[in-house]
Amino acid sequence: MEIMKSLSSYGGGPLIVRVGGGSTDYQMTVPPKYVWESLNKLHAATGAKFILGLNLEGGDPELSKKQMQAAEENMTAGSILTFEIGNEPNFYTNKNGKSGNDYIGCCFVNDWNTHAIYMSCPDHKNPNDPACRRNQFAGPAWGHVNMYPSTLDWFLKSAGQKWLNLTTVHWYKATRETYNTASTLLDEEPIKKEMANLRELVKISNKWGKPLRVAEMNTISNSGRDGVSNVFAAALWTLDGCFEVAATGAVGVNLHQGAGQNLYTAIVRWYQDEGLGPVILRPAFYAIMLFKQAVRARSRMLPAAVASGPGEGLKVWPLWDEAEKELRIVVINKRANEAIDAVLRIAKPGGYGAASVARLVAAGDAPLQAKGGVSIGGITYGLGGKLQGTPAIETVARSASDGKLAWKIYMSPGSAALVTIKRLW
Repeated sequence: MEIMKSLSSYGGGPLIVRVGGGSTDYQMTVPPKYVWESLNKLHAATGAKFILGLNLEGGDPELSKKQMQAAEENMTAGSILTFEIGNEPNFYTNKNGKSGNDYIGCCFVNDWNTHAIYMSCPDHKNPNDPACRRNQFAGPAWGHVNMYPSTLDWFLKSAGQKWLNLTTVHWYKATRETYNTASTLLDEEPIKKEMANLRELVKISNKWGKPLRVAEMNTISNSGRDGVSNVFAAALWTLDGCFEVAATGAVGVNLHQGAGQNLYTAIVRWYQDEGLGPVILRPAFYAIMLFKQAVRARSRMLPAAVASGPGEGLKVWPLWDEAEKELRIVVINKRANEAIDAVLRIAKPGGYGAASVARLVAAGDAPLQAKGGVSIGGITYGLGGKLQGTPAIETVARSASDGKLAWKIYMSPGSAALVTIKRLW
């Protein structure tokens, strides 16, 4: 719980926790009371809100309605953000005797609409009844951001327009069955292609007045890949990926976790001696923490271009916080073996002081492959989330480059940094 409190401490609204995912369509009963009690405790401690999955694949809208009613009866008022109907319907293997695209083409919209109406209307045969509760569901929980924009448009027009309050899709870099390494995980071309399509999905969703969320995201699907999903490269991918999604206009991400069996799980607690052992934090946790520290409560993203040296492998994500009067810039060096001097320039004259630099690094000669030894600003989270190390914040003096204010930031191989620059007047 202390780890969740820490992630919530930087502002930016409540944590949004998605409950369900792969288990949604396997849940053939109403969850017991202790499930709701656990979620209520998390809400009370952190203000977290929840996206709750409801079974679609089972084809029983009465079961879905009972699951929804149990949540509303047992959970703290205001803690439920939305209910998500089904999970990754494009990957259903035998629904109505159909699979994949065949099921989507013949039956998905009708099935989804049937469930939404059944749970929303006192008389499910009359979807136009003013007593129907509208805009309370999320979907389609599509299995990848490579969804055709025309398919999303069709779904929203045919089913989601009345009942949806949040459009949801998923994003993984690849599947476990495909070849990937710590270095290839960070390749730019797949990210560019997928984010271009996600940007189109956001436009379609907004056209229908619905925000879009990447409600499930991580490195490699089907539980991850050893040496890829559980190493420091995954932290850099996660950090960069969160900013990439934000840049499309999507309203948020949910990083898929599971109970620890997934190699990409960032926060792990194993069962031990008939209880739970101390929390273990994998490298990706540090990316989540740095992202929260950078974005905080009131930041807005700024346009950026690579400022110095060859651009391949260097990412720069600048933010402006009007309340704090400061620039916060996340710099990522994806190169496995090569350092970069990143020169950060701003066009506005004067008014800015020295930069403070908090580094996200992994120890060793092969940082991208590191499973441990990760620190952020000199601090490591040990077993149980215990803070270790000494805070290490560097100061970089302001200089000039090409007639503009500039700060030269050394970036070691396979690392990231949060650069903070205060406006003095």
